Amino acid sequence: MWRAEIAELERRKAIAHQMGGKKEIERQHKQGKMTVRERIDTLIDNGSFRERGILTGIPTYENNELINLIPCPFVMGIAKISGRRVAVEGDDFTIKGASVEKLYKSKCAYFNKMARSFRIPIVRLVETAGGAMKEVFSRGYTEAPGLGFGDECLQNGVEMMSEIPIVAVALGSAAGLGAMYMVQSHFSIMVKKTSQVFVGGPALVQWAFGQKISKEELGGYEIHTRLTGVVDNVAEDEYDALEQVKKFLSYLPQNVWELPQGQQTDDDPERRDEELLSVIPKDTKKSYDIRKILKLVLDSDSIFEIGKDQGRSQITALARLNGYPVGVLANDPRFLAGTFNYDVAEKFSRFIDMCDTFHLPIINLSDQPGFRIGKEGELNATIRKGVRASFAPIEATVPMAVVYLRKCFGVAGAAQKSGMRLSWQFAWPSAVFGNMPLEGGIYVAHRAEIESAENPEEHLEKLQKTYRAIQSPFRTAEAFAIEDVIDPRDTRSLLCDWVEMAYDFEKTNLGVKTRGIRC
Repeated sequence: MWRAEIAELERRKAIAHQMGGKKEIERQHKQGKMTVRERIDTLIDNGSFRERGILTGIPTYENNELINLIPCPFVMGIAKISGRRVAVEGDDFTIKGASVEKLYKSKCAYFNKMARSFRIPIVRLVETAGGAMKEVFSRGYTEAPGLGFGDECLQNGVEMMSEIPIVAVALGSAAGLGAMYMVQSHFSIMVKKTSQVFVGGPALVQWAFGQKISKEELGGYEIHTRLTGVVDNVAEDEYDALEQVKKFLSYLPQNVWELPQGQQTDDDPERRDEELLSVIPKDTKKSYDIRKILKLVLDSDSIFEIGKDQGRSQITALARLNGYPVGVLANDPRFLAGTFNYDVAEKFSRFIDMCDTFHLPIINLSDQPGFRIGKEGELNATIRKGVRASFAPIEATVPMAVVYLRKCFGVAGAAQKSGMRLSWQFAWPSAVFGNMPLEGGIYVAHRAEIESAENPEEHLEKLQKTYRAIQSPFRTAEAFAIEDVIDPRDTRSLLCDWVEMAYDFEKTNLGVKTRGIRC
């Protein structure tokens, strides 16, 4: 009988579940944070977690008897979310601030290999202080960066970005390696006021620059979800963050060898909303609520926005059309008139890359007046960043449908679709096309004529009236420069029909794309 050994096994498991001890767990709770095991239990289907490496830790022995064990602060395993298998790992901050030591690296390397081998999505629950300096002293030597993980781990970390969905959630401080994990993902979340992301924390900044700064000032959610775009979404609390993880994964396939899963919907694909006839004002200087159009066209309650607080003139979202998951692009005319600003470029290209990688057909409801002009735009290299971003729709192979709602001007307007493959195109009667906006273009082209006129304002208006007639989308359609001008009320039914064709095509395009993803 092996009863003694089984009893010892259970004792060691119990030590692992005690984590950093009662005092450290209470400290975690007082800061409004769950422990790593509470987070995993909240995220996954009840009782589905199959932990790997639970006995790993730093032991203390006397006479070959285990006296104490400090568990490795990297908890990992396979679980289910909404019935689908995922690989889940989380940092245990109650143990040495989840510092990255040798055992942490070993488990991390195995975790990457496991998830990639089984071709299942990854969820990272990040809360780590980063590298452990004291381990270097006890080891007696230093290592070249990255080698402690092994070359295979680093290779897996890069290549699985093009194979399986990866989600990262900052649930406290995410320093060093934790910050890398936040970026090396397809979707990332921070919890408002309790999580921070930085390469080096306040103590390191003070040593390097003599600058005292708080964690929130250095890498809080207002920095990274609003200004830098390093993190996609902000959550009100940990529960909200974990719900967003579930929501995001519901639109994604298990891997690139599978299609995203459709859902049953009661929303009629032939639904026609009268409000679509009046939502865009005839005065081109007036803005409108693009999110209202999205709600009227896409399946009800299916829109999940990504990066809402950054690059706000460009909307990126996941949604459904007749139950099929799709990626959604749209311009928001309420912010910088919807222009393609420098802060939009990375958001735009990363989103298209993700959709292309995971076989999500893209719907683009476009109202693009062009790249943002002015000194600020030039200082921030808008043209370089914008042109680079324009490669994304050209390099993507996933089907794309573009609905031109209003403006489509210049290089940024041309970047709204692929020129290499067929993009299904529709135009609303409100659509206008050209190299630049009508008003500014007329003034530039006819400046001398206008300024020498007896009444410059009246002459400018006369020229604008003439050009407006030429700019009609009906004339564009007559020249077959746009395939169809449609009744806005038909947008939903036409796109619902298109998305079925898109999925029929994309099922022949499964597997790893020839171009890797830009994270």
